[in-house]
Amino acid sequence: MKRTAVVVGLTLTILLSMTVTAMATEYYFKFKIDSRDELQKLTRVISIDNVRDGEVWAYANDSEMAEFEQLGYDWTELPHPGTLYKPKCSSNLKAIQSWDVYPTYSGYVAMMYQFETDYPNLCQIVDIGSSVNGRALLYARISDNVDIEEDEPEVMYTATMHADETTGYALMLRMIDSLLSAYGTDPEITDMVDNMEIWINPLANPDGCYDGGDPDVISNPTRYNANGVDLNRNYPDPEDGQHPDGHSWQPETVVMMDFAVAHSMAISTNYHGGAEVVNYPWDTWVKRHADDSWYIDISRAYADSVHNHSPSTYMDDLNNGITNGYDWYTIAGGRQDYMNYWHGCREV
Repeated sequence: MKRTAVVVGLTLTILLSMTVTAMATEYYFKFKIDSRDELQKLTRVISIDNVRDGEVWAYANDSEMAEFEQLGYDWTELPHPGTLYKPKCSSNLKAIQSWDVYPTYSGYVAMMYQFETDYPNLCQIVDIGSSVNGRALLYARISDNVDIEEDEPEVMYTATMHADETTGYALMLRMIDSLLSAYGTDPEITDMVDNMEIWINPLANPDGCYDGGDPDVISNPTRYNANGVDLNRNYPDPEDGQHPDGHSWQPETVVMMDFAVAHSMAISTNYHGGAEVVNYPWDTWVKRHADDSWYIDISRAYADSVHNHSPSTYMDDLNNGITNGYDWYTIAGGRQDYMNYWHGCREV
């Protein structure tokens, strides 16, 4: 309890003292295209969210919208996805672990460090750096000998780099809880923790998530970060160079890139929202990855497992729950291609 009180106190101090960058205007809209060839230009102007049957859903900040309007498309503004729900938030750890509420930001920080307190031999919380507005980017490092560097494969899970896609945020917190609480009783989980070093970052865009009037509560979360930049277009791209979006690398991008350099991730998953599908590389190229067959097999295995444990209509988007990224819609500057191309990490 003492550790939790200290963490909450420190977090509240940070919230009160940090210089807050005002969030930029963020549009959500749809429009029609005549040919998929148009996506090559569009994806370098706006942040595409989905493409289906000649219709495109996308986000844009003020400057992106001004450039998009010069292209002459008729478009319809839609309610921003972040305004369509008002999640209940709590800073009470017992309430959060009922999995019926989202944590406040201070509750999130306290919960992460409470995992370390409750399972000191299995869990270590690592602060890898800060967001634009000074919020912590936290990883839970989980392994059987967490204080010892062992010759084990490193595995990474991250979520909510688009902050209005909050399902992965809660899912990753629950995954941490499940891995730790079931260790020693569930043979499969015990085997995973004994033979891997698992890194889990539940919240990759904390500023966008806690964007409302109260900086501690989820209210009107945004896709972009506090500087109005889509973090999943901000990475070096194997086709389009170091800064494909025209922005400097954001603080959140830099710390993730530094983290990738410092580790040797064998495999990773980056959880998004909005579509029930496993997206595998490449996103930037039409050409297939050298391990394309493996990616299809592992993606299909995951989707089939979901189908076996879910209602019949769940996770049936695109190719019954899987897709090549480029075949869906091309992007430049995505983290998936960055991790695969520069770090040899098999990320979906």
